[in-house]
Amino acid sequence: MGNSPSSISSLFIEERESKQMSHAWGFGSTPRTAKLRSEMKWKAAVVKDFMDVIIGLAKCEFRKEEHIRVDMDRARLVTQSYRKTDGQPWVMRMARAFENVCENFPIFIKPGELIVGDPNGAPDELRWYPEIACRHMPDAVTNGGFSEMVTDTERLEIINDICTYWDGRCVSDRIKAAIPHAMAPDILEGLATPIEAALWEMGIVGFVYDYDTLFQQGLLARIRVAERKLADLEKQVLEIPPAEFVEKRTNWQAMILCGKAILHYSQRLSELASQQAKTELEPERRKELEELNGMLQWVPAMPPRSFHEALQFYWIIEVTAKFLAVYGHGGGSRIDQIFWPYYEKDLSENKLTRQGALELIECLFLKIQEVGLPLEWPVTFTGKAGGEIFYTLNICGSKEDGSDASNELSLIIMEAMGNLHINQPPIAVRYHKNISADIIDHSIDLLRKGMGHPSYFNEDLLERWGLIRGFSAYEAKKVVVGGCVTSHVIGKYDICSGTPGTGGLIVPKVLEEVLLEGVPGGLEPRPNVPETRDPLTIHSTDELLEALKVRLRYYLNELKISWDIAQQILMTTHPDPCNSLLLDEPLESGIDLKQWHKKYHTYPAVYTLGIMTVVDSVIAIEKLIFQDNKYTLEGLATALMANWDGYEPMRHDFLNAPKYGNDDDFADGLAVKVMACIRDTVQSFRDGWGWSFMIDGGTAAGYQSVGLAVGATPDGRYAMTHLTDGSRSPMAGADRNGPTAVLNSAAKIPFTHMELLNQRFVPIFLEGENKELFAAYLREWYNKGTIPHIQFNVVDSAVLRDAQEHPEKYPNLQVRVAGYSAFWIDLPKGTQDSIIARSEQTL
Repeated sequence: MGNSPSSISSLFIEERESKQMSHAWGFGSTPRTAKLRSEMKWKAAVVKDFMDVIIGLAKCEFRKEEHIRVDMDRARLVTQSYRKTDGQPWVMRMARAFENVCENFPIFIKPGELIVGDPNGAPDELRWYPEIACRHMPDAVTNGGFSEMVTDTERLEIINDICTYWDGRCVSDRIKAAIPHAMAPDILEGLATPIEAALWEMGIVGFVYDYDTLFQQGLLARIRVAERKLADLEKQVLEIPPAEFVEKRTNWQAMILCGKAILHYSQRLSELASQQAKTELEPERRKELEELNGMLQWVPAMPPRSFHEALQFYWIIEVTAKFLAVYGHGGGSRIDQIFWPYYEKDLSENKLTRQGALELIECLFLKIQEVGLPLEWPVTFTGKAGGEIFYTLNICGSKEDGSDASNELSLIIMEAMGNLHINQPPIAVRYHKNISADIIDHSIDLLRKGMGHPSYFNEDLLERWGLIRGFSAYEAKKVVVGGCVTSHVIGKYDICSGTPGTGGLIVPKVLEEVLLEGVPGGLEPRPNVPETRDPLTIHSTDELLEALKVRLRYYLNELKISWDIAQQILMTTHPDPCNSLLLDEPLESGIDLKQWHKKYHTYPAVYTLGIMTVVDSVIAIEKLIFQDNKYTLEGLATALMANWDGYEPMRHDFLNAPKYGNDDDFADGLAVKVMACIRDTVQSFRDGWGWSFMIDGGTAAGYQSVGLAVGATPDGRYAMTHLTDGSRSPMAGADRNGPTAVLNSAAKIPFTHMELLNQRFVPIFLEGENKELFAAYLREWYNKGTIPHIQFNVVDSAVLRDAQEHPEKYPNLQVRVAGYSAFWIDLPKGTQDSIIARSEQTL
């Protein structure tokens, strides 16, 4: 296996683009889904230059010149409710706000839709969450990124009414007020320091509901449980402590309000379908609307009776509980498993055809595609260039007895993605030792389409992650993937608090401080930051890593303090009664899920950005300075501060030093050593509830945007350029010995947490006889037993370069960025260049 010669290209550029069309009528298996796709509003932020994002000048642009607007309705309704409930318990305020949204939020059913419900007030709008963070909005809608997304009247309402109310009251402000003054700059200044701690600014939560249980019960049954619990509690008022009585009573009351609000939202959609049916002239569409009316009267109140009802039940819960009640993120559901009994039953009873199921799955995926990211701080929103809601869904995997769980729905799901040619939801194939060869064959066909779908996860390592984190053997088998590579446990609380991990740790920036602080002309020591060893007195890699640990501990301590304070405030002032109703232990106990989160399993994850940039930097230092004595640390520091200007021969040496990813035992041994140093330092910290910190290998588009804040590095990288794109990915272009060498290098690193590995292949090596070789390559990846994840770009370099020059010819070209796929035309040139730079592998 070796790198692709430049002459290899199996398709002419024009032919490759034309082959993306699935059917005569366009993308989609039927004219209906093709029409829905063609009329869909594309909501991924289009970024032309990440530098504009970093300095706060990025305007929100959208693909196909879509004029996407700020959704005023949810923000207005939440604010209206909180004004009325001032002084009431937080859990009741949350419930009343959600109730107000479900009762008054605009609803719509677009022509031809078979799955209905939307978390945005209109097809061309994006929601925002003022109760989470609002300080950014006045500037954002005045001169900033969202200024062209509002009318003058809406701008005034946001500034003078909504944000005025939430100033000092929103979650972000409550947390900021509690941060120790001395630590506030590091925690709040973002890319000016090596940490990005204030993730509460986004308020992200991630649930993977136990849909098997929800489908069996229906929502009305869970409301009845809460009502019975409440009635029993009131009979025991003299038998339990008053604080416990009050807490449980208000929690169950709030859960009941939220459950009824979801049913009311569904009922409103039912009535709208009925109204549209009465005026619909087309008999077939009138019948569909009448069926939707009956369906929405039944689900999610009652258990679904059909495949279509199961899909609609699922989507109502996702829209209301995951997006309207809170800022939910990710998917995680094993959709080919939860929907299989309904598909199988309808098929056997001749109530559904395979084609009908395919069309329904496509309708669901189009709804997911259109959700879009909420309007966070513009730097964060535009910094996720080309990204949507990162709604990863799981397919395949094994059953409890170890046999293959793949089924016909697994194939239908992959077929739907190939037909639609969209980037949401990303599909994760759960690979295991007994996986069907036919499934792998079809997954390669999908991959060959060049969309970056699917990614592959080693199911054994998902389970091992659960065991490492302290879950029972039964629970560990329920670990799924949501978001980039983030692990969840079905029906549990890993990521439910409103802070997705402790924050980002920009590891090359920490190394930069270690190498350049105190050097003549280098970085000035920062106040309150512990001094590390004088870099000019470091004489070995061990001493260098010890100095790195000192500075890592300082920043990890700040992440810990930020996390602990944020979690305490979220626990006490930002409960979640809606999702407490949907998860078993909160419902049974009357204890809010955020309290359960602390008792059961918190998620103090550290997102280590650019970790392999540091690995390659240490390898180069060991080789050229400590072993060969060709250069000195002082000379290296001088070159780095000059951004290699005037030191090109020296840069050439550092650039061509051994690199991780080439099955070089010298380089890989140092990679293991550096990774262990960082991992062990991270895991030595525990949060305020006793749970150890962990590394999450997801990067999204951060490897590109964060790179703008990092100076030149000893691996030969220039300042302000991208970092490594995944936590196990070699630096783009550094893996020169073929894909198997990459696997051999990656496999030497012991598995302890979920990580991301990107690779790029020439399309010809996934077709014909090469297809069997590629399947064998996937099996080799799995058999290594330590690499949790792998994903691929399968696009010719010639196509990518032509698409840079002529984007109008490639409106539907997709690439895999990190844990998600994006349309090429949505990405800034820097990100495009980083993808082109990835080694083009062959078999």
